[in-house]
Amino acid sequence: KPTPDMVKVVTMGSGLHFTTGPAAIFYNPKDVASGVYAVSATFGARKSMQHEAYGIFIGGENLQDSTQSYLYFEIRPMDGSILIQHRNGDVASKIDKIVPWTPDPNVVKDDPTDGHSSNTLLIHVAPDTVHFMVNGKLVKALAKSELMGAKTDGQTGLRINHNTDIHVDWKGVSK
Repeated sequence: KPTPDMVKVVTMGSGLHFTTGPAAIFYNPKDVASGVYAVSATFGARKSMQHEAYGIFIGGENLQDSTQSYLYFEIRPMDGSILIQHRNGDVASKIDKIVPWTPDPNVVKDDPTDGHSSNTLLIHVAPDTVHFMVNGKLVKALAKSELMGAKTDGQTGLRINHNTDIHVDWKGVSK
């Protein structure tokens, strides 16, 4: 079973550096948003994480228990793909696949020589639509009715998968 000592988080420059074993979500209780807003973070991978991914989430609630719910947007720099899903409980069967892994030319792929990559992700919540952006480019716009029950109001934060070595500049919530 994963334990907190399997994840190392240190302040580095303007952001945080994560070295993870298990996948986890990270958030500051002050980063709650509702209505029209945006959340953003820039991720700098220090080495290729192979098939692993990272991203941001919105609409989080009950994050400490088995009824956890949040809408997340991840990228996988190994192959330049995006993913949008709704976590609706603590088991794999409770994940609603909204946009499956889909290649997108806006994702900066891992550098073939050293594995480095840098990508900025942004989720913008408008009155009726949610916009998902990578490096300043719109990659998907979904009507709120297409989110499979995911809420947009709630906790925001980071979702970082297994065995990563990544620097994150969390921009937080902006109105």
